[in-house]
Amino acid sequence: MTKISGNCIAINVSGLGSFSRVRAGGSKVTIGAGASFGRVLREVDGENGLLRQAISMLANPLIRNRIAVLTALDSESTYFDLATALVALGSRVTIQSTSGSRRMPIGDFLIASANGLNNGEFPAFLEFSKLTEEWRVGFFRVNPGGGKNTVSASVRMKLRGNIAVEPQIIVSSSTIIPVLTPEASRSLARRPLNEPNIKNAAEVAAEEMLEMADLDDDPYESSLIEVAVSRALRRANQAQR
Repeated sequence: MTKISGNCIAINVSGLGSFSRVRAGGSKVTIGAGASFGRVLREVDGENGLLRQAISMLANPLIRNRIAVLTALDSESTYFDLATALVALGSRVTIQSTSGSRRMPIGDFLIASANGLNNGEFPAFLEFSKLTEEWRVGFFRVNPGGGKNTVSASVRMKLRGNIAVEPQIIVSSSTIIPVLTPEASRSLARRPLNEPNIKNAAEVAAEEMLEMADLDDDPYESSLIEVAVSRALRRANQAQR
């Protein structure tokens, strides 16, 4: 149902059965934008534990059932760092309107959302492929103190022994929405996931993010990114043991 009042459009989403549903059957996971963090934790497990790590850091057990995934897709939300994990999972977002729907990669959606979706459009649900057992994942968020000026990192990779294969390092800074850091990811590829290489990848990621933000030098921001990336990589490494 759509109601137009003045310059505002109100859309009743109660008729969308998938809006608050979580489905994890077959090779796909589908999460309605109206699903609570608590429901995602209860119904999505296995190697897709990246969401479990992220939600556990973002919201304590007392409020998880009151926060919807839709909230985490808002760049102004204090829960927006969940999007860093959703980018790492290769999520695609279905945008619904009164006239139909369209689907796009979550990275494109975050950019489109920041610029403003079309009137009457809203994210209805998102979908990603399940990760097989060979994938290792890690998430970490640095919150220097209240508000949205947080930094988060998500990683996914395969490990052959202790060698990182196909690593992907995604970072969200206080000025940039979640993006893949290709140079940092390449710096770790086919190398041991040890402390020197973790430190180097974190430093490269910080340099990349500052360059994307057109910041010549910001030691504080750089240090936050390095902490987030290194902690996420260590979490992925611990999952191997």
